[in-house]
Amino acid sequence: MILSSYIFTCQLNALTDGITMPLLPSSVNGFWKKVYRTNGESLCLSALHQARTPYFYETWNVPDTMEGRFDCAVLHMCLLLRNIKGPIAQSAFDAFFSYTELTLREMGVGDLKVGKQVKNCAKFFYGALKAYEDGLEGRESLEEAIIRNLYGNTHSLWADEVGNYVRTCDHLLKEQDGQKKEGQGVSWPALGV
Repeated sequence: MILSSYIFTCQLNALTDGITMPLLPSSVNGFWKKVYRTNGESLCLSALHQARTPYFYETWNVPDTMEGRFDCAVLHMCLLLRNIKGPIAQSAFDAFFSYTELTLREMGVGDLKVGKQVKNCAKFFYGALKAYEDGLEGRESLEEAIIRNLYGNTHSLWADEVGNYVRTCDHLLKEQDGQKKEGQGVSWPALGV
């Protein structure tokens, strides 16, 4: 049997005879895109759930505002995206910005301004991603990146503790490679225990 570059053959066993039907790569790719989308979304939700932990706002004094909560979500998404690659990472990123857009709409941001607000959020996200990456790689102080991105340039007594938490998360996420690929969600360190 000759396989063309665009048609695969799928054998189906019917009651009487085997039926051969062409299966287009687009349908196969569509299946995998759906799997990646679902897995990426579950990873995104695990990061968002961790970012909502009251310990950040009650103990570490991250501002309990929409901006503060977004900044904390960005921190966790940056940690997640640092440790996953490929289509699942893109799917998690897409899910995060879909939730961001939905949140902006729920806050009453009009249709004409949502795009601009999402663009501003993406700009902040990429800046924070680079800063946290540089901090974790030792090219910059992680604590300074935390003060700048999580505390809005206001000096915080908790930056060292948050820095230790971020390093712990990064190490823990590296160890959970199989779970990330399967989209099972990931385990985050417990806070306030």
